[in-house]
Amino acid sequence: MTDFSNDIELLKEIRLGNEMAFSYLFRYYYPRLRGYASRFIDDEETVRDIIQECFLKLWEKREILSAISVTSLLFAMVRNGCINYLKHVSVVEKHRIEYLARIDGEERLYYADFVFDPDNNLLYNELQDQIKLVIGQLPGRCREVFLLSRFSGLKNKEIAEKLQISLTAVEKHITKALCIFSKHFKDKYPVDIYIIIIAWLIYGK
Repeated sequence: MTDFSNDIELLKEIRLGNEMAFSYLFRYYYPRLRGYASRFIDDEETVRDIIQECFLKLWEKREILSAISVTSLLFAMVRNGCINYLKHVSVVEKHRIEYLARIDGEERLYYADFVFDPDNNLLYNELQDQIKLVIGQLPGRCREVFLLSRFSGLKNKEIAEKLQISLTAVEKHITKALCIFSKHFKDKYPVDIYIIIIAWLIYGK
């Protein structure tokens, strides 16, 4: 029997579509993630929805997962989910949300999801260049679908209708783009940066 308490084996089984492994992952991490998310959001139902969405997206994009810390990835995804939620409901953030809405392309990614320390300008600029590089390497239709999904904020069904292609085709293009991004950043950056990128790729918009 597979030892699900081993992160590497657990991740391997999840990539293979093992629902028992995924169920174990949910049961084991949910209490910790709930406690963590509650530091950001004081609403139990919202916290539950954010965590469940993170697990759902993780399962849907399991094929791009690699030998990384499941713990770090889940906490990064939940953090992103909480921040995204707060940006939509906070009056204090209203001016910033309006500013984000006017930003095009790669800069939206960083301001909206990562909130890097201003002192990390070199890292910010480098990752921005790498994002542009990978996007430029995507096949035409794949790139178009990816940009509509991640930077225009369209849902898969909306993309399918806009481009007049099937929903399945949209999902395949997004998965292909995610795999290319995953490989690129896994090969070039340390695990902490890779996890940040993967958390954004999986959570999306």
